[in-house]
Amino acid sequence: MIALEIIGWILLSLLGLVLLLLVLLCSLKLSLQAGYCETLLLKVGIGPVKLNLSDSMQMSKEEAEEFTAKKKKKAAKPKEKPKKKKEKPPKYTEKPSLTAVVTAFKDLAVGILTRFAKHIKLEELRLRVLAASDDAAKTALEYGSFCAAAGMVQTAAEALPRTNPKKVNIAVECDFLADTPEIDAEIRVSIRVWRLVWMALFAAKPLMEALELLKAYKHFKKIEKDEKDSK
Repeated sequence: MIALEIIGWILLSLLGLVLLLLVLLCSLKLSLQAGYCETLLLKVGIGPVKLNLSDSMQMSKEEAEEFTAKKKKKAAKPKEKPKKKKEKPPKYTEKPSLTAVVTAFKDLAVGILTRFAKHIKLEELRLRVLAASDDAAKTALEYGSFCAAAGMVQTAAEALPRTNPKKVNIAVECDFLADTPEIDAEIRVSIRVWRLVWMALFAAKPLMEALELLKAYKHFKKIEKDEKDSK
């Protein structure tokens, strides 16, 4: 009897530990920092751990040439024809319309973006653009375009539910004496793991439905093409 009680307490302790770990994992904050000012900036954070991916994205001239040579060498090799896999028939018995396929993916994208805006937190957005070129008229046109685009970005950023407008700093400048435009941009966003899991659960069913529609559309279109070619 005492042994059973001890085993029960051990199991309860293990269950409590697992639940505690799940709570801690779900409460972790995922962060992304990206920017550009002459060089690319990309940092990913998982809780207190920060990973700087900027260095791995930069290639020296020698590395770029070596990468290009390897790519050309790989492209020159004769490609083996992939073996055709037996495809499972789609669950639809008739060909869906292209409009239905596009609508399914559109609804999926809109749904994800709508919910994503509620869950993501814009920590900071900094954007400075300098319009400049070797032609004054061209510089003026670019300045107008940059101002319009910057206004749209600022409006969209400040409309996010979990954004502090004071953290959004956007400026567009114009220099008729300079020849080269400049961009200095940085964005930091974060999201909790549990929010990301919630979004994934929401998107799973509509994503599978959209993929099934696309699969059925391609399947029946291929049949129509084969029938047409055989005539």
